[in-house]
Amino acid sequence: MFRHVGCTTALAMALTAACMAAPGAPRAPLTPDPSRAVGTPVRRGGYVGDLPAMLADAVAWSGLLRAVRGGVITEVIPYGAGPLLTTAAGRASLVRAIATLRAAGARVLLPIAGASRLDALAPLVAAFPAARPDGLVSELEFWNRPARAAALAELLDLLAAMRACAVAWRGAGPPIVVGAYLGYPTRAEAARIAAVVDLVLLDYSVRDPARAWGHVHARGGALRARLGWFARAGVAVWPILYARGEVDMHAALVARGPAAIEAQFRAAQAADSDPDLVAAAVAGFVYFTIEALAPGAR
Repeated sequence: MFRHVGCTTALAMALTAACMAAPGAPRAPLTPDPSRAVGTPVRRGGYVGDLPAMLADAVAWSGLLRAVRGGVITEVIPYGAGPLLTTAAGRASLVRAIATLRAAGARVLLPIAGASRLDALAPLVAAFPAARPDGLVSELEFWNRPARAAALAELLDLLAAMRACAVAWRGAGPPIVVGAYLGYPTRAEAARIAAVVDLVLLDYSVRDPARAWGHVHARGGALRARLGWFARAGVAVWPILYARGEVDMHAALVARGPAAIEAQFRAAQAADSDPDLVAAAVAGFVYFTIEALAPGAR
């Protein structure tokens, strides 16, 4: 039996004040810090669309580990942990996967859609230190909810609970970073989120990579402004580029590879007329998904 060590109730309440620190408060560092110079390699993350399926496919799993060991992928965000948490065999498989990815050189960031996922993970982390993630990333799309203000409050509550777990689970290791996947926050919403996260993964749904930096979303406005809000607040910014999705750049990624796409994004940033945006650091790029990226990951 697992000893349940929750971190979304009493501990979350105790730590909320500390979590809601001012934007200038020290943040967990992301290392190595990438250079801002165009053409300098940055870190590259990827979502695993279906972790159980990948673990069952020896070729796919070996391919991911090769990419991690070769420095092609540095952060892994695995979807599909939920089903693994329901059985002893699944939990053991998840522990092994996290430990193996970390040993290969990756940081493992677990996507968190709600507090129930934190509650399910807590006993696993308590029983098996190898299951400790390197980061937690929210998956709550508040900008798509009709009651937007209430949804934002729900996200901030979730981020506070994630921070409480990050503190509780840290142990002797480095800080567990807390982040948010985001589509189209307003400037005011971005300021509130920036105050409580270490990193943000920002959606870039475009087919033509050349248009990513200058893209203006119908509801979200200029995405370059969104990047600037978080960068100026001291939050690590990771654009999400889609290898598969409703709007994706799969063809360009297969034809040219991620390194060329990233260089194009950074070159467009360097040519921007706003010096603040030129100076804004991009910590790395995240791809959705690793499975779809594989043919073009070279």
